[in-house]
Formats: sequence, structure tokens, C-alpha cells
Amino acid sequence: MSGFDNLDGIMEEFDRRFRLKKSINLFISIVIVLIGIVPMYLVFAKKAGIYALRWLTVDGTLFTMVGSFIFIIVNLYEIVTQKEMTRIPVYFIRLSCAVSEAVIMIVVFIGFCIGDPSALDEWDELVTHAIMPVLMIISFITNDSPIGRIKPLRRFHGTWFITIYGLLIIQLFLTEVIPMSMIPYPFLNPDLLPVWMILGAILLIYIIAYTIATVLYLLNRKMSWLWFHGITKLKNNRDRR
Repeated sequence: MSGFDNLDGIMEEFDRRFRLKKSINLFISIVIVLIGIVPMYLVFAKKAGIYALRWLTVDGTLFTMVGSFIFIIVNLYEIVTQKEMTRIPVYFIRLSCAVSEAVIMIVVFIGFCIGDPSALDEWDELVTHAIMPVLMIISFITNDSPIGRIKPLRRFHGTWFITIYGLLIIQLFLTEVIPMSMIPYPFLNPDLLPVWMILGAILLIYIIAYTIATVLYLLNRKMSWLWFHGITKLKNNRDRR
């Protein structure tokens, strides 16, 4: 077999893996959007109305659903054109969605540890607190190709959602769209804690989110390498048979 034939075989195997990778993540993104519709309808129409926006889970779910809609378009483009569309904004949007969902899972886990299993009492809560976070994390780790080494400061892009959430609830409370008595978490309530403790809690959240972003970024690089690793060896082995 000539070198050109071998190269063609390698490219065919690469394209097959590429399309499989993008098809799997297209499916995951579609599932995320679809399973998020009913819980969001229930929480806004049946439970809390506009006041639902004060909850981290609700805002995180909406952020992830919008992001996943973008990823559907990107994955479709990649499958049709067979071109990687790993643009920096798209990469960091997906990373930030994964970080937001991981933070939600951590909050739920802490709730279980302190004896509060209510976060998973109902089906819609199971979706937003467990199923969607797992799917989003898998989507990021297995989908986007690395955009090169990300310097430590740039990894703060993975905390976009935390910043958006903070600005949103501050605006909602300052404009009195939501009364101060409905602050969702004790560590944000100035009536319960001094300002320095609230700032410390916010700093801790950012540290946790940054750490998660770093871990997910490293896993993404590793998974991308594993996905395409060994293509040339695999092709050569087939040829020997």
C-alpha cells in the first residue's frame, strides 16, 4: 500500500471519529434543551413566577439551555462542513455552562450532607439539579477541541455565569423587582451576616468556580487527545492484517 493510500485511510478514520464526536454532542445538546423546557415552565408558571430568577439553579438552567441552543447550531455546522468551529467565545460559553452546572451539583451535594434532600424531591428538580448538570459536564469534556493552553488568568472566563448571576440578582434587588426579604441564600443576606463575610463567601464561590473551570479544561484536553489518539497505529495494524 502506498503512503498516499495510507494517508487517505488515516483521514477517513479521523473524519469518522470527528463526525461521531460531533453527533454525540449534538444529541446531548438537544436533550439538554428539551428536558429543560418543562422544569422552567413549572417554576415560572406554577411555582414562583418572576421571583424564580433569584435562584442559582433557575438562572443556571436558563444559561445552559441558551448555551446548548448555540452549541446545536455549531455542531450542525461542524457535521455538515466537517470543519472544527472551536472559536474562543463558543469554547468559553460551553465551559461556563459546565462550571455553572457543576456549582449547582455542589450546592445540592452540600444540602444532602446537612440533611436537606429536598433539592431532588420532584422530577423537575431532579432534572435541573442532577441530570442536566451531568449532561452539560459530559458535553464540554467530550466535545470542544482544545484552543491551546489557557493561561491561568484566562480560565476566569469559565466563571462568566457566576458574574452574570451576581449582577442579575443585585439588579433585581436594587430595583425592588424582588424584595430584600426574598434573598435566596443566607450568605448573601446583609441582615444575617456582616458585609465582610458576604464578600468572603462570594470570593470563595469564585475560587470554587475557578477551580472547577481549571479541572474541566484539563479533562477536555485529555479527552480530546484520547479521542483521536492512535489513529495512525490503528490504520497500520489494519493494513498488516
